[in-house]
Amino acid sequence: MGKPRLIVFAAFASLGLAACGGGAGNNGGGTANKPDKVQIAAEGPFTGDQASIGAGALQAIQLAVKDFNNQGGVNGTKVSLLVWDDQHNAQTAQTLQAQGISDPTVLGIVGPMNSGVVLGSVQGLQNASPPLPLVSESASNVKVTDSGNSVAHRVNARDDAQGPADGKFMIDQGAKKVFVMDAKSDYSTGLADQTQQYLTAHNIPTQRDSAKAGQTDFGTIITKIKQFGADWVYVADEGPETAPFVSQMKQQNLNIGQNIQFLGTDGEEDPSIITKSQGAYDGAYATNITADPAGLTSSAATSYVNEFKSAYGSDAVSKAGPFYGSAYEAAQVLLQAIKNSPVKNGKISRNDVINQLGSGSFSTIFGTVKFNSKGDVQGGGIYVYQAKGSSMVVLKQVSG
Repeated sequence: MGKPRLIVFAAFASLGLAACGGGAGNNGGGTANKPDKVQIAAEGPFTGDQASIGAGALQAIQLAVKDFNNQGGVNGTKVSLLVWDDQHNAQTAQTLQAQGISDPTVLGIVGPMNSGVVLGSVQGLQNASPPLPLVSESASNVKVTDSGNSVAHRVNARDDAQGPADGKFMIDQGAKKVFVMDAKSDYSTGLADQTQQYLTAHNIPTQRDSAKAGQTDFGTIITKIKQFGADWVYVADEGPETAPFVSQMKQQNLNIGQNIQFLGTDGEEDPSIITKSQGAYDGAYATNITADPAGLTSSAATSYVNEFKSAYGSDAVSKAGPFYGSAYEAAQVLLQAIKNSPVKNGKISRNDVINQLGSGSFSTIFGTVKFNSKGDVQGGGIYVYQAKGSSMVVLKQVSG
């Protein structure tokens, strides 16, 4: 993993809706080259069983578009936002994306959020004429960008950064035997593989099992944890099954922070898990591939958190899920790339947007974003949280 990105300390009014360095675009903020129409799409699981990670991300993207338009949009043209609720289903995603592929004024997607959805639909986006780019706030499977496509970009770290970081964190905390769980999704199996490989390479015994989406009875798995003699449980999942799982662990005398430790991943730093588990989650750790703006001290992050609360309510941040920061950041990047693309006869080409994403540097609430040749962010961080009382507290940034 690269060096952590520098946090921006500029005032929120200059959060970088104009790019740093920007690339070859020559719009310059004027109106001479005003595009006729500009649209982007927000895509993710905005309803359904993963709405806890998607709904807050959608709010963030909506806020980013509003802020961008208030600062002049693309040379005076306001950006319209399409909402594509894929419910973390690749086939649904393909149907939704077909609408954008056929409309040349749709210049990019913020999302999809789930690795499996990206992997199941990215080839269609690549094969479109012209290709339709995406900037994901959370898709972490290495295949998202390793497949050689030109359309996929992400502002978050990859599984092969998070997995070793998670493994190292557990070892540093004294782990001796780790029970590894996945949820049989592209995201969870990819991350669990990376973490288990790191643990094995460092001579930490592991045992592996899987839970199904929507599973409510974990008795068999808990029995296996006890028989294995694990002192750590590692769960690579987005969170919906975590509360009943840790509740049943406690019922079976596996008490987090006492006779066993727990490390979850993206989505499992949701404080609602503490409440839903009636406190059984207290003391658990979770890592995330993006930072929570509320845990940062920069003026840009603080201003964003205050704006988010003003727009959606004083308790909005606590309900927003893990990606309300990275979703805003991903939208900032895509909007800047569009703004820096040349306007020809009232139109912006998606090919030019892709070129801008590949060559530009973009100011965001977390710092400067620049992608490598694959579309991966340079210097993405891994952040450790711990459940304390009714909150998930940011402990530190780690690397593998």
